[in-house]
Amino acid sequence: MYDQEASHFSTFNALLAKHRIRPTAMYPVWKVAATALGWGTALLGREAAMACTEAVETEIGGHYNEQVRVLLDWAEKLEARGQDVGEGTELGDLLRTLRRIRDEELEHLDHAVENDAKAAEPYELLTNVIRGGCRGAIWISERV
Repeated sequence: MYDQEASHFSTFNALLAKHRIRPTAMYPVWKVAATALGWGTALLGREAAMACTEAVETEIGGHYNEQVRVLLDWAEKLEARGQDVGEGTELGDLLRTLRRIRDEELEHLDHAVENDAKAAEPYELLTNVIRGGCRGAIWISERV
């Protein structure tokens, strides 16, 4: 999972640089929060760490699905105007990349569930708080 996450990070950093997009100003805060969350749940035990992974990947998977839906809508509109948006085009390549990363994140979710995420105590409270935090972080990052 670590190697995939490192690859995702470098892929998105390259896309930001290529398209001259400013990353969220919240990145330093999210880095500290993610580190604290990871260490905190690890201290609670293996199951809590897996529950954290499940919660985060659930929200990230949903976020990527929404991004893919937006890009598919763009592609549909471009195709209606006669433009090619298939493989080898920038939009087609971006869609392929997002789908691959989304699928890898969902594999991490499956791995967490298969490795006792639901045995964490208290599972519902832990995952609901983490999922809410992730939704909040995504919402803020889209605006800041």
